[in-house]
Amino acid sequence: MKEKDWTSKDIREKYNVSRETMEKLDCYVTHLLEWQNRFNLIGNSTVDNIWGRHVLDSLQLMTYIPKDFKVLIDIGTGAGLPGFILAIYFAESNKDIYLVDSSKKKCSFLNFVSVKCDTPVIVLPERIENLSIKGKIKADIITARAFSGIDNILKLSKPYTSPQTKYLLQRGAKAKTELAKLNISSLMNIVYHNSILDKDSYIIDFEYR
Repeated sequence: MKEKDWTSKDIREKYNVSRETMEKLDCYVTHLLEWQNRFNLIGNSTVDNIWGRHVLDSLQLMTYIPKDFKVLIDIGTGAGLPGFILAIYFAESNKDIYLVDSSKKKCSFLNFVSVKCDTPVIVLPERIENLSIKGKIKADIITARAFSGIDNILKLSKPYTSPQTKYLLQRGAKAKTELAKLNISSLMNIVYHNSILDKDSYIIDFEYR
């Protein structure tokens, strides 16, 4: 299905999303569009394809997330992508989802929609290298959609990982080349999942020891 064809109905049917979850996704999209009129939370060129480029692109990660995870950290979350969408999906599962972004306006939006959409998250308006939670938690899952290079992500997120931490990084067509250049022998069991939206984009799935 082409990107422009994705609608909320398609997403509901593909992922068997409950009525309550769809209501929260609708709530998120409604408020994101309202805030977009005042702040640049997402690219203006993606607004018309918001259900595909943002909701679906985020929601597709849940296929690769173990259901028994407890803590997820989304680095450079921006408007909550993919972290807030995943928080909506797992809202009834008692997960701790941390949304990290240094932009105060984006974090203000996230705190706002957390209340409006009745979706608890922990919003951290801080840089990843200076988080107040450093030394206090370890993540089961680390996500990043539009944040820095892979090497920098690995370096900055290291304080929040354990040997079991799973990374799910959404990258473009150069993902395999970028990762190969790192030459990290301890990077094991790398799986490249093709993005639903773009056959040349990937979800890089691995554990970094």
